[in-house]
Amino acid sequence: MDNRAIRFSCNSCGACCKGRLIPLTLEETKLWLKRGHEVAILLEAFDEFQWGSTRQELAHAKGRAVEVTSGGVPIYVIAVFAGNALTGCQNLDDKNRCGIYDDRPLVCRIYPAEVNPFITLTPASKVCPPEVWEGGEVLFNDNIIDPILTDQIERSRKADRGDAQAKIALCEILGLNVAAWKGNAFTIYMVDREQLLDAIVFYDIMKGSVVRTNWRVRTDTPSLRKKITKTGIVLDDHLEADYIFYPLEDI
Repeated sequence: MDNRAIRFSCNSCGACCKGRLIPLTLEETKLWLKRGHEVAILLEAFDEFQWGSTRQELAHAKGRAVEVTSGGVPIYVIAVFAGNALTGCQNLDDKNRCGIYDDRPLVCRIYPAEVNPFITLTPASKVCPPEVWEGGEVLFNDNIIDPILTDQIERSRKADRGDAQAKIALCEILGLNVAAWKGNAFTIYMVDREQLLDAIVFYDIMKGSVVRTNWRVRTDTPSLRKKITKTGIVLDDHLEADYIFYPLEDI
């Protein structure tokens, strides 16, 4: 990031709490479910040999991922558990105020900053109205300068890494084993709330001893399908899938 200071002053419009999926740590997921809310699971896969970005970004991705197998071939899968706020966060009141403000997820505390160290905060990419960037305290110049924000971002990254094994194990308990190719798309499972709660209880009882399943990869991009198939990775070709396939680029 350059030396231009970025200021931010929230006006409580509630735009960032609507029309989105809110990434959660595993502990936040449990609280979200216990409040009666729904959680979606987003899955993406990659391998080291077809990685198209820097080695630093690969190391970051691997820290968030778990190595599994697909057709006997090792791949990495990242699972993101996210609160379903596609029609608006259930914790908002009729004045767009957060009903769990003191217990809100880390990602909500961090917003509008980015957790991913390789994504630059760009006001134009946010849903906030222009006026919130015209005043308020400085969030950034060439570094994060708010010590509380710095701590929250590091806590979020640590949870992302620490929760990775458990989240993949929970996916396998639930039979969710199709991931999209990282950078190309996501597979999104809209999970039954009670089933996910039961899976968490089962995982806690099993102490993480879950048998690995054979994973599959979904992509509808012909050139990528051809490249992945050559490696021996198994593609998912089910026409009636139990997940939403969400492309990130034209296919």
